[in-house]
Amino acid sequence: MVNLRQIEAFRAVMIHKTVTRAAQTLHVSQPAVSRLISDLEYFVGFELFKRHKGRLIPTPEAQALYEDVERAFVGLDKITETAREIREFRTGRLLLSCMPALALTILPRLVNEFSVRHPGITISLQAHSSQRVLEWVATQQCDAGLIGMHLDDPAVTIMPLASGALRLVMLPTHPLAAKTEVNIRDLENESFVSLGQLQDVRPIIDQTFREAGVKRRMRIETQLSSVACELVIAGAGVSLIDPVTASYYAQRGLVSRPCTPEIPFHYSAVLPAFRPPSRLVLDFLEEVGNYLERMLKSQADAPHNIIE
Repeated sequence: MVNLRQIEAFRAVMIHKTVTRAAQTLHVSQPAVSRLISDLEYFVGFELFKRHKGRLIPTPEAQALYEDVERAFVGLDKITETAREIREFRTGRLLLSCMPALALTILPRLVNEFSVRHPGITISLQAHSSQRVLEWVATQQCDAGLIGMHLDDPAVTIMPLASGALRLVMLPTHPLAAKTEVNIRDLENESFVSLGQLQDVRPIIDQTFREAGVKRRMRIETQLSSVACELVIAGAGVSLIDPVTASYYAQRGLVSRPCTPEIPFHYSAVLPAFRPPSRLVLDFLEEVGNYLERMLKSQADAPHNIIE
């Protein structure tokens, strides 16, 4: 039976015309190349080369065989190059679905930097609610999702990325901005911009206020933390939002403060449960996780001056 090593030896001799050069190319001895050619001739049933003044002259049958061999090797070279491009992230597609709190803050920068480093990669970024992100990942409409919750769902695999705590955001002229830390009781009768009922963290916020016996003046509700911040900028009151959005909006002039008792917030990646993630996906999620951890650690180390 013909094997690949025999075909490689035949091709090398056809290209270089001598056994010596063919052996150097294949990193084997000259007798090894001669033996491979002899074995190939035995299996194909005809002579492949004639010797003339120290050189090998291909027979017409060898020329005919070489045409098919070369076509096959062009295909193998293409497969090798494709594998190299995949290994080095020079080709591929990354489909992401992400909660707005990240899609509207840190993700554009991270996606762009990743794209610059891997210009052959096509990236799609969709912004949806955490629940919708879960649905997209579970039905394999995207490669990975980023959500602001931590849960058990048999249709997806949850990968914790980073954890922090909700921050109270307000205008710098607000009286509570003078505090280094705000207690939930300080919000008695404060005008409050609340995250909507569909937000996973909303029941935890409501429970915290109930347990503290604190009444808010619930002026406005919104589903997006970025919209809550815009309302705070417009003078609608204060709001408790996720720490990444709070840090981002510090650049817009808002002040953020830690609030006690602490209300935890988890950033997680979700992956299809029945499909292993690609190296491309894992590499990107690692970068996101590292960035989030650095940001939240910076926030915890310097709670009084969060990019203000």
